Amino acid sequence: MKNIVLARIDERLIHGQVATQWLNLIRANTIVVADDKIPTDNFMTMILKAVCPRNCELHLLTAVEAAEFLKGEPGNEKVFLVTKGPEAMLKMIEEGCEFKEIILGNMGSAAGRKSFNRNVSASPEEVECFRQIIEKGVPIYQQMVPVDPKVDITGFIK
Repeated sequence: MKNIVLARIDERLIHGQVATQWLNLIRANTIVVADDKIPTDNFMTMILKAVCPRNCELHLLTAVEAAEFLKGEPGNEKVFLVTKGPEAMLKMIEEGCEFKEIILGNMGSAAGRKSFNRNVSASPEEVECFRQIIEKGVPIYQQMVPVDPKVDITGFIK
């Protein structure tokens, strides 16, 4: 399995906090965006390629494709894995990927989502995905930036 240095759920995917704080901290050289819609969305593909730091290789993959990539032979990759929501993380776990932990960033409010704190809102289906991930032994911590404390989300989803 490839060296995953950070698995993160953040609906903003690659953005300022990622580029200036997370990537500097974890020294990733490969970014994997796992999302079933992004690879066929020409506009989002163009945007993500434009904002990807030059020193990182970018892979825009479906969740199943990402799982296959991540389960491949390890090389020199230090992978930053990011998904928009928990569904793709759960699918990758079900496909055999192993994560030490998942860091939850921003999931904004929207119709059908309940707000848990200033930065996290989730639908009942997303909450169920969080539960299943945790039941599979992968802890999930909410943390916007590296200097923030990690907050176990188990209390959010009761």
